[in-house]
Amino acid sequence: MTQPPIPFYRRSAALLARLACLAATAAAAAAHGQTAVAPQPVTAADVATKPLDDLNLHKEKIAQVLEAAKAHPYTLAGIERCAEMNREVATLTEALGPDIDAPATPSEQAKRDRAVGGTARSLVSSLIPFDGVIRQISGANAAEARREQYLYAGSVRRAFIKGYAKARGCRIRPAVVTQVAQKR
Repeated sequence: MTQPPIPFYRRSAALLARLACLAATAAAAAAHGQTAVAPQPVTAADVATKPLDDLNLHKEKIAQVLEAAKAHPYTLAGIERCAEMNREVATLTEALGPDIDAPATPSEQAKRDRAVGGTARSLVSSLIPFDGVIRQISGANAAEARREQYLYAGSVRRAFIKGYAKARGCRIRPAVVTQVAQKR
């Protein structure tokens, strides 16, 4: 026995409901502050400067390459050869940290350190009364949002250059991160 076909208006309503759920999920993910770069381990210095961060007294310097990426993420000025593309990707990787396609296998010790550091930072944050209100009034939330924009622009720029290099037949060498210039 065959079932009667589903009327068009019911299929459309179901499709609209699915699209609405998808849009709500995407909005929720964006609201939770996902970033374009991998999370970095929390250091003792991060824990110690948490109150200064909350009061917006600890200003972080934005790497010049990230400022340029935010101003002109898709420019190819001065980038014509594969070596120049590799240099640009390496400079961005130095400021951003490893890219998503970089092999990352953190050791058990690194995982424990990240967990302990995150817990310590949360503990310090919980000792500050009205932490969220203080961050909003002091401008720390706005400063963090601006910093995230620079990180996102740098990530977009790095992806653009890597894609352009691939289209031109260039091989992008994996960048070695010696020291991340930007705290995330």
